[in-house]
Amino acid sequence: MTLVGASRTEGFVEVDDGERIWFETAGTGPDLVLCHGLGGNATVWYQQVPYFARGNRVITWDQRGFGRSSNVNRKHGPLTAVSDLGALLDHLEVSSADVVGQSMGGWVALGAALAIPERIASLVLACTTAGIPVEREPVREQPAPVAGGALPLGGHPAIDESLRLRDPARAYLYQALGTFGDRPADSELMRMLAETTFDDEQLRRLDIPVLMIAGERDGLMTTALLRQASSWLANARLVEMPGLGHSPYFEDPDSWNRLVADFLARERRVGSRGVS
Repeated sequence: MTLVGASRTEGFVEVDDGERIWFETAGTGPDLVLCHGLGGNATVWYQQVPYFARGNRVITWDQRGFGRSSNVNRKHGPLTAVSDLGALLDHLEVSSADVVGQSMGGWVALGAALAIPERIASLVLACTTAGIPVEREPVREQPAPVAGGALPLGGHPAIDESLRLRDPARAYLYQALGTFGDRPADSELMRMLAETTFDDEQLRRLDIPVLMIAGERDGLMTTALLRQASSWLANARLVEMPGLGHSPYFEDPDSWNRLVADFLARERRVGSRGVS
């Protein structure tokens, strides 16, 4: 398969309250939806889109107030994002999709699986408890702000300090991407995420395949937290990526991409899209 000349579209879907949600599609094949976290927008998947577009229609989108999506009504939040994703799937005529949620995006991905389970083939929940009830741990120490209150160049709590040391340009790119759009305050969204947990019985009944990815050095969503979360799901597998922080997809995209691609290939062989 080759990416040369791969099809691409972009546009906006207008949702019920008038907000405009930006999206992009790339490639052809089974639908794969990528839901970004608090530290970025759709562009943060730049290391995933070309890779997965070789055999999928990859759908990326900006949540309200992030990147190119509007947030005039200030009705952002994880449950609103679930509704927005549903509207996007309708607009793109998606009947079944594999959905990836990174950190904050995990609430969207899992929320969609609970709301419209017939349209979600599998989930990848990356560095996220995704609204599953867990007992919180103290947050590990993060990079300290420099004079003036700003983090050092390329510093960010969602990437491991090792990335800033070995690839300062890419670390700075991550830091910059998190500033685009009419973003809600981090503290507000983090509070909303902490207050949003999904129904126990619904979680227990969910039986689609789930890959949970943890970063060994993640101080925000530790492996122990993700292990708790995975125990709620009937068909979940947890994989820890060594030496990485809260954003393995950004810090080590080659390893992350292979891990997710192997999961998708296996589940498509033995799941509803194929016969073992």
